[in-house]
Amino acid sequence: MKTILNQLYLPYLSKLGFFPSDIPHNSKRCGIYYELDPLIGTGFFWVYPVDNLYAISIFNLTFKSDFYFQYEHPPFVCLGNYETSNAELLLKNKNGHMQSLIGYVGNNDIFHQTINVNTKICNVGICFTPEFYQKFLPNKYSIDLQSMLNIFSKFDGNNSVPEITLVLNQIRSFQPSNDIARIYYESKVMELISLVMQWGKNQLSFNDNDNIPDWEIEKLSIVENYLNQNYTNTVSLDTLSKIACMSHNKLTNTFKQVYNSTITEYIQSLRINKAKELLICSDIKIGEISNKVGYKLHGSFSEMFKQATGFTPKEYRKKQF
Repeated sequence: MKTILNQLYLPYLSKLGFFPSDIPHNSKRCGIYYELDPLIGTGFFWVYPVDNLYAISIFNLTFKSDFYFQYEHPPFVCLGNYETSNAELLLKNKNGHMQSLIGYVGNNDIFHQTINVNTKICNVGICFTPEFYQKFLPNKYSIDLQSMLNIFSKFDGNNSVPEITLVLNQIRSFQPSNDIARIYYESKVMELISLVMQWGKNQLSFNDNDNIPDWEIEKLSIVENYLNQNYTNTVSLDTLSKIACMSHNKLTNTFKQVYNSTITEYIQSLRINKAKELLICSDIKIGEISNKVGYKLHGSFSEMFKQATGFTPKEYRKKQF
């Protein structure tokens, strides 16, 4: 039987140096787990396939030397959440968010990539087959196929969509038992699709809004990039207003309209997402992480983190692979 597993994963994992392994006791209790050949590097690749519709994957890898690979692949669509360094690697993107949403709409093609030595690759993502986005989804929900593919292609590492990032991080951290896994992942996949489609619709509506001058859009983009680079520091509204050439009220109102988030909420989202990344992909102490993401008081960081995720930083780290 043709499945996404034997189309997109099994033919290539062994070529890339992975071998099947038992799932560690402190990680997910479902799916298929692979480890990287120790001679090549360290890390794992976990995948949970659903028929020939989609597959959820999580990986955390570091290579011991420069590593080049390429492989042919059939058509598929993918959306993943990468670290900023990975976004730079994949897209040459220097202005991405701390966690970068990257979409890929691929046809029959050859993918090739060089990964530099000691570059840590952290990702959680979902790949969809044509059977899902050409048949299942349009037939069940009357979704316009071309519109959906266009939306996925717009995720280039520069889009901050906290709701989508949150769902992907929930997928990363949740550890369902094998009998519950499919129910959980099906619900999360449909939630993700709805958020992606709504984001695309909002973007279209925003782009068609003649009430927001182009110069304001450009200034807000500069403000956004400034926040992405300085979110760990105290950012004053005075500074942002000068950057935007807007009054306080004008800036806060327009920012809320465009990003569907207040400036404070946007900064907090960047901090929490970076904290998640460090908790998952490093062994840095929680107190140090608190300082790195801009919280002077450990208690304030823990309180804000739990409010955003439902877990303390320590609990969140324990739930990861």
